[in-house]
Amino acid sequence: MFTLLKNRNNEQSQAPAPKRELFLTGALTEVLRPGIPAMYLYQGNLIRTSAVQAILEASASHVRFETLNSIYTICYNNQPGDVFGITA
Repeated sequence: MFTLLKNRNNEQSQAPAPKRELFLTGALTEVLRPGIPAMYLYQGNLIRTSAVQAILEASASHVRFETLNSIYTICYNNQPGDVFGITA
């Protein structure tokens, strides 16, 4: 008789890898919308993410959202002298 070999990869749980979490101080350049990439300014560079999957948290001080590969927390609060500080 023939013996069927089991695929060891199927025996183990195929849990997805945890998403990378990014914490930064920056500024969104447009409104977050699920299904559309987010764009933000960070250290003078314009950064574009992959499509936003979910907006997890939004407040006056920060926003937290999820993309395909990462979870971003962008803080708007700046210490005096930061790149994004407002001068009058």
